[in-house]
Amino acid sequence: MGRDGLAMMGGALTAGILVGYVFVVPGLGTVAIAGLLNVPLGVMLIYGTLVGPPTAVLTTFIYSQILKNGLWNEAKDEAPFKAMHEGNPAVAEEAREESPTGTTLQAGQKSPPLSVSLLPILVALLLIAFGAVAQAAGLESPAVAFLGDPVLALFLGLVGAYLLAWRTLSKEQVGEAIHKGFMETGQILLMTGVGGSVGEVIGETGLGKILGGFFSAGAGTPVLLTILIAWLIAAVLHLAIGSVSVAAITAAGILAPVSGSLEVPPVVLGLAIGSGALFALQVNSNFFWMFHTLLGLTTEGTFKALTLVTALASVVSLLLILALSLVV
Repeated sequence: MGRDGLAMMGGALTAGILVGYVFVVPGLGTVAIAGLLNVPLGVMLIYGTLVGPPTAVLTTFIYSQILKNGLWNEAKDEAPFKAMHEGNPAVAEEAREESPTGTTLQAGQKSPPLSVSLLPILVALLLIAFGAVAQAAGLESPAVAFLGDPVLALFLGLVGAYLLAWRTLSKEQVGEAIHKGFMETGQILLMTGVGGSVGEVIGETGLGKILGGFFSAGAGTPVLLTILIAWLIAAVLHLAIGSVSVAAITAAGILAPVSGSLEVPPVVLGLAIGSGALFALQVNSNFFWMFHTLLGLTTEGTFKALTLVTALASVVSLLLILALSLVV
């Protein structure tokens, strides 16, 4: 892969996957934050698109410049080929089963083209964007409201993905995929419920008013400082918990009761929470060790290709969100 090739690939993967997870609909972190802060998914999609892709591109560029200054040491940061095969067998087997070569197609069936495979995602995103644009343009009708409803859009995407899988995979593989999907969705729903419960407790105990007074403009808290505090809360939670989604949901649950009294638009507050929850993914995250094994990196190399890149992405996105807050 050339000099620093594996490092560059790992950094680009990190920026693309995790930035999308917290900023771009239908990323689970994005959807959860939007739900807790009562931000329409269409609005979250538009603002997240303004922040997410530029963050990924800028982060990858900055990381490439750091690599040129000698950050990467192949001898220390890349695991020997033998060590890769002697790594965690469970992770390796899971990766093999989920890879394209580990998936058996039905007899006589061919994998659909990439453009067709992306249709379920694209249709859902286009419908959500259509609903947001129609709402902003003042187009109100039952048909527009129905077609632009985010729940309908995601449901149609799910149905489309199921039909594609049903035509190319065996019934057992389709059933297993649906089973895994339900398990992951259940965890997200559970954590979202916990985040919502935290918000209700804060509201009922009066802590919401205290927080609202602390964040309010009357208390002398500027908009930019409010965004920084929201970012810091999510970042600290992520460092302590080790999960991007749990940190984002918990931070959103804490701030949801006071979001209405803040000078910051809820969508900007949600973006700040997502940015903070992205900060410095490290050893208390399962993804850290999966990334470590699948890319064949040492622990030191994983810190450089994952922890450093997520820290960069978090700071870059925070700067973009601060700039965005000045014009919305």
